[in-house]
Amino acid sequence: MIPYFLTLALALGSSLVIAQAPAPRPAAAAASDWQLRAGAALIAMPKYSGGRELRTLGAPLLEARWRENYLISTVRGLVYEQRLGQSAALSLALAPDVYQRRPKDGPRLLGLDKFEMAPALRLGGEFAEGPVFLNAVLSTRLGSGSKPGGRGSYAEFELGYGLLQSSELALALGVNATLMDAKLGQGLYGISAAEAGRSRLRPHAVGAGLHSVGGFAQLSYQLDAHWQLFAKASLASLRGDAADSPVVERKRQPLLALALSRSF
Repeated sequence: MIPYFLTLALALGSSLVIAQAPAPRPAAAAASDWQLRAGAALIAMPKYSGGRELRTLGAPLLEARWRENYLISTVRGLVYEQRLGQSAALSLALAPDVYQRRPKDGPRLLGLDKFEMAPALRLGGEFAEGPVFLNAVLSTRLGSGSKPGGRGSYAEFELGYGLLQSSELALALGVNATLMDAKLGQGLYGISAAEAGRSRLRPHAVGAGLHSVGGFAQLSYQLDAHWQLFAKASLASLRGDAADSPVVERKRQPLLALALSRSF
């Protein structure tokens, strides 16, 4: 399941389908090296990956872009982007990774070690050809190697098709998949012998491989020259060792993200 800030990043900043219908820049800002955006984002998602109970989170959306390549964002972190022609781009970012597993998030997590948030280094790539687009992000957590999942890595892919693209409205459908290494997978879904003794759940080992597959729909609407509304809904299905974990209450994981922002 795609974590909170990364989902918003894919939704609000990295899709070339949206970038093909950008908000017109104010005349005063056209000659400036800076582009500013402010707004708010809301997301509904399970409390933990594999959980049944949903939670709703709100976050400010503040972004400052300098000379097209450098970005500081409450959603995407510290980012360097480089376009490769008209249809491709690469990015490197340092941002928080909010995958976590806390005992308070569900009864099946009682007695298990806490899996905490950590900073992460992310390498992203985008490609678009006509209505077809591909997003890929490789994330490596930079937390403590002695803690569960502290140095885990995962790769996420989105393949989509733009059903409608105009100066005001963009609508797309697509599929996504997540691959995860054993360190991160064990931290999120694994149960050690010691944890099994404390929680009364059976031990469970998680190896590297396919973590989830799913589908999504996203919409971007330009309200006027400054304001933009974005919505994204997805449903991911856990696979492999993750799906077989005793901590999983529901294999199908829904997510809804909404954002309203203004460019300056």
